[in-house]
Amino acid sequence: MSAPVLETRRIDSDTYRAVMRHLPTGVAAICSTDPVTGAQNGMIVGTFASLSMEPALVTFSVMRSSTSWPKIAEAGTFSVSLLAEDQQQVCRALSAKGEDKLSNVAWSESAWGTPHLHGSLAWFDCRVEQQFTAGDHVVVIASVLAMTPAEGASAPLIFHGGRFGSFRETA
Repeated sequence: MSAPVLETRRIDSDTYRAVMRHLPTGVAAICSTDPVTGAQNGMIVGTFASLSMEPALVTFSVMRSSTSWPKIAEAGTFSVSLLAEDQQQVCRALSAKGEDKLSNVAWSESAWGTPHLHGSLAWFDCRVEQQFTAGDHVVVIASVLAMTPAEGASAPLIFHGGRFGSFRETA
């Protein structure tokens, strides 16, 4: 007996977006320093996730039309700052179009030369291992070079239903 063949149809992008808004996501800032100019680059992703523990790999995706990702990818190494609930302004600054997005954001340089954003829950320093196109996005796989949790961390910044919020334990 063979498996039934299911008819596939094109999913309307507006419907897809409306349904996916029900999935809460963490907010992560991806940042790098250009090794030639020393300029910092940054962007926000809601798709950051653990991919493998052995070896330690992370993944995220970014729109193919992103102007920030090519600059970060070219640097080779980058940081990931997991944003805390009080970092909405940081998220907005790094989501904006244009250059010099970190000019009004407090950060320190890591041992790997990447920007760690002050007030974040945790930091990862990563190296790009693979990237490939999937639909309208680039999927990135990166190895974790170092990671540090924040001391006395607060709750995470979460994006859900087009709004920012935070996690609170219910019971």
